Amino acid sequence: MDFLGDLLKGFLGGTAIKALSKKTGISTRQLKKFLPLAVPFLLKVLTKNASNEEGASSLLAALAEHTDDESVDKQIADADIVDGAKIIGHILGGTQLDDLKALSKQSKLSETAVSGILSSVAPALLTALSGAVFGKKKTRSKKSGIAGLLSGLFGSTKSASKSKSRSKKKKEDEFDASALIQALMSLKQ
Repeated sequence: MDFLGDLLKGFLGGTAIKALSKKTGISTRQLKKFLPLAVPFLLKVLTKNASNEEGASSLLAALAEHTDDESVDKQIADADIVDGAKIIGHILGGTQLDDLKALSKQSKLSETAVSGILSSVAPALLTALSGAVFGKKKTRSKKSGIAGLLSGLFGSTKSASKSKSRSKKKKEDEFDASALIQALMSLKQ
């Protein structure tokens, strides 16, 4: 499952990237550089947030509210920036300011621009994740899903907290949210 690749294709596609550019005032060129940084980062944070039963249940509840069938470009064009900012605030929590600064520094975009982009794509991100989770059959019991969530997710996020050798950096770059999706699928219902 290459959820991340498919998600980035959706966000970087012609009409979606143009809708995001129009909404944020950021050039499509800059967005094409920024989104491949930001989307994996958000998915990693969501994975970490869902690494316990409370966090996973909270994320499932949020995903249940984001089941839009509209195209990505329409979701971005119609995105409620205030709702998107709340989503980003909930995802990033107490590290939001530091995370915005780091993404700003990496992308050479202002923190305001970074915040605006993230707020614009957050509802579509949750909708895509919701589709991946709720569009699949339940494969595990709730109990084994939690165990898989804790072992699988901590395994994929521990390397982020250790020193970044080339091999660990490569492993982080390959993150595709499969563990998050599979664990959430096993917890639903």
